[in-house]
Amino acid sequence: MSEGGALLGVRADGDGLARAMQLALADAGCGPADIGMIVAHGNGTRASDASEAIAIRRVFGAAAPPVTSFKWALGHTLAAAAVLDTVLALDALAAGEVPGIATLRETDRSCQPLPVSRRPQRPRGRIALILSRGFAGTNAALVVRAA
Repeated sequence: MSEGGALLGVRADGDGLARAMQLALADAGCGPADIGMIVAHGNGTRASDASEAIAIRRVFGAAAPPVTSFKWALGHTLAAAAVLDTVLALDALAAGEVPGIATLRETDRSCQPLPVSRRPQRPRGRIALILSRGFAGTNAALVVRAA
């Protein structure tokens, strides 16, 4: 789902990302309660992270599964980011552990009350939702299931 607009802009309300999540869930035949973990785009910019949190809350309400991101460890690999996130999500599901964000000191108020942690968490199932954002307001969501 595209939010259009500027090359690096995102909508503050997270609408494009929320719609991408809803379409991915529908395409996979899943509901929000089926998702065991979310791999957020989590690029660490205030505007993007805040709008991503809004989008997750819009889709999951107060019942979001554990949320993590991998860019803190790998950096933003641009075109490879979503592929790496998908591989790491499948590995996390197979291990039964949602990796913590080791560099997390405190969660920004705009991203609360999402279940983001410095420590590993248990996924609530074997399905992950991977979120990805790109230039010019593009948003994508992918649902994967552990074997």
